[in-house]
Amino acid sequence: MRNIVAKLCMSEDGIVERPEQWLTDARPALGLLTAGTRTVLFGRRTFERYAGSLAGLEHTRNLVVSSRPVVARPGTELLQGDTRRVLTALKSVPGEDLHIFGSLTLVRALLRWRLIDEFSLLIHPVAAGRGMLLDRRPLRLISMCARDGGVLEANYSVRYAATAVPSTALVSSGRWGGTRSRDRVASTARPAVRTHA
Repeated sequence: MRNIVAKLCMSEDGIVERPEQWLTDARPALGLLTAGTRTVLFGRRTFERYAGSLAGLEHTRNLVVSSRPVVARPGTELLQGDTRRVLTALKSVPGEDLHIFGSLTLVRALLRWRLIDEFSLLIHPVAAGRGMLLDRRPLRLISMCARDGGVLEANYSVRYAATAVPSTALVSSGRWGGTRSRDRVASTARPAVRTHA
């Protein structure tokens, strides 16, 4: 089973929206994000904004999640149908990890559906001031290293909140099949590791 990894640029105050507005030159940072990637997931708006200008995407498989037509480029495929089901099926197919660049609407949907496995953040020593923040989710730091210019590369795994787990005491739910639990075990919430205050 392959992972879905969200790769984002983030300011020191936690903004992940449109790095070209708060970075002097966003191309080197975006080039770092795309390095070594073979399959990329895009939302339609991010694809239309960046796909033609990002170096390193010429030889990648670009999967665009959109209900509307997009301008086709070589190596581009449009994913249609129920996005959740399509991406769940795509994750279950053996292969290399799927990477998402930007596409915050898609990232938020995948978090709701528990489909994102990791975040890879390039944290820049710049205050953006305003914009969309990264969702406050429980993240566990995997690795961190320093890059040129004071940029930190931080990789996190996503820990989703546990839900109530049925006990082993199951009984038939009757005529329509299935099972129901006689008692449930309450789960405890895990504390979130926040990337920034």
